[in-house]
Amino acid sequence: MNKQNLTMFKKVLMQKKTELLNKTGNSQRMVAALNTNVGDEIDTASQNSEKEIYFEIASNDKITLSAIDDSLVKIEKSTYGCCENCNSVIPIKRLDAIPWTRYCIRCQEEAEGLRR
Repeated sequence: MNKQNLTMFKKVLMQKKTELLNKTGNSQRMVAALNTNVGDEIDTASQNSEKEIYFEIASNDKITLSAIDDSLVKIEKSTYGCCENCNSVIPIKRLDAIPWTRYCIRCQEEAEGLRR
């Protein structure tokens, strides 16, 4: 992978990281606002349901943030774009779609049990 591609991917990863951190902060503020136990049982049930949704989103975002951080470290170590399983080069198209991916398509499919 050339230096121009690495610079572009680093920029994309940093933008996504900033976006997720802002989203996480907004979610935390929304949960705090939902902690005002005002209303009847239906309102409380609705608030609890909304909190669960925010927690699930936050959990997924934390996983993505961790993968982004790992990808940024790989860029610094010049190992970005290599599959963590088979060490083959991950195609640029795949990295364009999911810049924080850890695996080539074949290894990802095997990990998900999609290959027979």
